[in-house]
Amino acid sequence: ITQVLQARGLDGVQAEELAILPGMDEIFGLVRMKRHYDEGEYDVLIIDSAPTGTALRLLSLPEVSGWYMRRFYKPLQKMSVALRPLVEPFFKPIAGFSLPDNEVMDAPYEFYEQIEALEKVLTDNTQTSVRLVTNPEKMVIKESLRAHAYLSLYNVATDLVIANRIIPEEVTDPFFKRWKENQEQYRQEIHDNFSPLPVKEVPLFSEEMCGLAALDRLKDTLYSGEDPAQVYYHENTIRVVQDKNEYSLELYLPGIPKDNIQLSKTGDELNVRIGNHRRNLVLPQALAALKTAGAKMEDDYLKIRFTA
Repeated sequence: ITQVLQARGLDGVQAEELAILPGMDEIFGLVRMKRHYDEGEYDVLIIDSAPTGTALRLLSLPEVSGWYMRRFYKPLQKMSVALRPLVEPFFKPIAGFSLPDNEVMDAPYEFYEQIEALEKVLTDNTQTSVRLVTNPEKMVIKESLRAHAYLSLYNVATDLVIANRIIPEEVTDPFFKRWKENQEQYRQEIHDNFSPLPVKEVPLFSEEMCGLAALDRLKDTLYSGEDPAQVYYHENTIRVVQDKNEYSLELYLPGIPKDNIQLSKTGDELNVRIGNHRRNLVLPQALAALKTAGAKMEDDYLKIRFTA
């Protein structure tokens, strides 16, 4: 991409910046985490990141593109390598840049394999979980609820919600009176909307939490001697239930109205779309040969019925 942009007149720095696609820096951070995970040098790995839609959609890359990458890209790659010596003398004078070499052609498939391995770690609910940090404010709570639903769609479990920046009781300045009243209402909303997830509250400190001493103070306030590496709640995002001759595939999608969900079945895959987010679920063998017979939302689970 950088070579193409440079051939069109952009300088090196501009070309390199524009070559980075939206969300890729976050994905590269997750890939780096996977390397640390493989090396096994740390007891716990923590990523402080916003669960943005771009990064979440890239987690669905193995499901969406796996079939294409295995059946088409590898043969296309071999063909490109074989034809490159014949085409290159004509291509470069016209386009202004060279055809991609073997290393460049290998990169997309290697990236796909890295994302596939990363996705397996992030969706392993026995060792990976998300802790959502929210504030007692209307829009922030909505964004956190939406993030929770999208995480569940991609089978990434959440085990704890942290309500941050709670104004302490000892603050009695009249300026904060309405703030405290509103926070009291939104604190209750956080507990109600995220139930049964446990919720921990962190006060608004008198200074920014920077440095080891401040983080140690935050840790004592938040966990009070508990092991922060423990899993506080085991969230079951996908389950299959059998009732006589019928099966039900149940997806945990908290706070998402049924009207906002689009479903379609293609072969042994169930396609679930919520807005711009889509996931292709490979169905278990018991469900792949069955037909969908309706769906309903119940207790924050989208329950999809399958019959013969």
